[in-house]
Amino acid sequence: MPPETPTMDPVQLLVMANRVDGIVREMTETLVRTGRSAQLAARDLSCSLSTAQHELFAAPDGCPVHVYGSGLLCEAMADLHPDFKEGDAFLHNDPYLGNTHAADHTVMVPVFYDGEHIFTTCAKAHLSDTGNAIATTYSPESIDVYAEGALIFPCVKIQEHYADRDDIIRMCRKRIRVPEIWYGDYLAMLAAARVGERRIQQFCEKFGLDTVKAFVREWLDYSERMTIAAIRDLPAGRAEATSTVDPFPGVPDGIPLNAKVTVDPAAARVTVDFRDNPDCTPTGLNQSRATATTAGISGILHILNGHPEAKSEIAPNNGGSFRRFDVLLRENCVLGIPVHPTSCSMATTTVFERAVSMIFSAFAKLADGVGFGEPCWGLAPLDGVVSGFDRRRGEPYIFQIFSGTAGGPAGPRNDGWLTLLGPGAAGCLYIDSAEVIEQKYPMAVYERRVRPDSEGAGRTRGAPGNICAYGPLLDPQVVYYSLDGMFNPPRGVRAGGPPLGPSAQLRTAGSGVRVLPNLVGEQWLQRGEQIVSISAGGGGYGHPHQRPAQAVLRDAVEGYISPGRARAIYGVALAGDLDKAETLRIDETATRALRSGSAG
Repeated sequence: MPPETPTMDPVQLLVMANRVDGIVREMTETLVRTGRSAQLAARDLSCSLSTAQHELFAAPDGCPVHVYGSGLLCEAMADLHPDFKEGDAFLHNDPYLGNTHAADHTVMVPVFYDGEHIFTTCAKAHLSDTGNAIATTYSPESIDVYAEGALIFPCVKIQEHYADRDDIIRMCRKRIRVPEIWYGDYLAMLAAARVGERRIQQFCEKFGLDTVKAFVREWLDYSERMTIAAIRDLPAGRAEATSTVDPFPGVPDGIPLNAKVTVDPAAARVTVDFRDNPDCTPTGLNQSRATATTAGISGILHILNGHPEAKSEIAPNNGGSFRRFDVLLRENCVLGIPVHPTSCSMATTTVFERAVSMIFSAFAKLADGVGFGEPCWGLAPLDGVVSGFDRRRGEPYIFQIFSGTAGGPAGPRNDGWLTLLGPGAAGCLYIDSAEVIEQKYPMAVYERRVRPDSEGAGRTRGAPGNICAYGPLLDPQVVYYSLDGMFNPPRGVRAGGPPLGPSAQLRTAGSGVRVLPNLVGEQWLQRGEQIVSISAGGGGYGHPHQRPAQAVLRDAVEGYISPGRARAIYGVALAGDLDKAETLRIDETATRALRSGSAG
């Protein structure tokens, strides 16, 4: 147990904590501003700082799926390179040694002061290409890591005495489709990690090494105390939730999943048990240890930090908080610890997203007032991997587009987050600038808007999904995507409604629109064709007739729902010109009649 009272002046503690957060944010901005891949501008990246004892210490603005397993990366560095020293840097993307999946390259730098290892900086980026057999960094159909084809670096030393080891650089240049883009991204990750190193050394110079060590101990202990208090506000109990991944190639019946959540407020512990799940599958859908552990941690932290009136984190996102969580995994489990050569190509999506959603719905079973509806799942074409040949520049291109979003789930007191995208991103990713994408690549973004009537209805509603369309201007391009939720869409909780699931369409000038039937898409687009991405909303919380009528009116005015849905699902009759949102108003008499005798 941590000390019950602080051992450090609380003002100094907060000053130093904010200073460290500022250092990590400077790392992040360095990576965003110097990276070359389009998806880095959309912030499909995360920076973090871990202690010398391999506990995550700071990761402001980091995507949960990227950063909560940072301690595992640092453990691998220490295990494989016990003699690491100042000036070293390591390249790590091995899903069997603590990384998320092969597409997330991480540059790690051990930070020394007065000859002592104090922290490790980590700069992680989802790259455009990592040598996969096909032109995407997501391969759900890969039967093993060899079929996946990605280059894997098991925490290899890429710099010594601050100088590159050129043999590693040459390997990447030979195996990656866009070597100059990769090299630019590598330099950006290295710069971010080195900026963090320099700023931490200045931090130690300013405050003194003994004070910094005391600060590290006290900040993690303080975080643990905050988490203890938050857990003691939860209802005690045990709940189980299930979910089923859609029937992907290789798993024709889908993948049944299970999560058991136990809350013990007296002991101030939360346990998530993922062990009762199928063995690893001959697909790329398997979790890595990092992502399976992170799914449990992320689900719990969403619950603890989900109060809409919270002005800051209730349970800080660091290793001090993690001390109060137990995530139980087993080896060779699709939601556990993979064994080589199992493919974990999709480890940051699909099964991960359903794992977090099971924690949300399990908590909702414990009591009204906790938990969430189920969030959106899958990689719709709005964030597909796009590639082709750019005749203007005489070179190939490949990038992951982020041309929209998908709906977040409702909580007990708040509506779903419109730009969540998925629980692994948790709203941290940006939507691409259509103008920038059209300047960089020979393509056009034709449409991007909210998808009306796609939300999960409830006392609080899930966010609606998104519709976007894009296609090539000159030569053909190919889009790789993988939907989930077409057959087993997200659900609401505590009488909340389900949202609409996702789909994909092909739009052509001559023959109109055709629905693309496959979950996993390799869609070639010719000049004049567009792929239309239709993403899911988030699940609702509580009965829709409990939703305040004014909130339903506001949603109709905003175009999130139609007047017809307001009446049929929420029991709210709207008057005025139903085709003109600005004229809408509540018909009080008709609404009372519709809601008379209903739940709530």
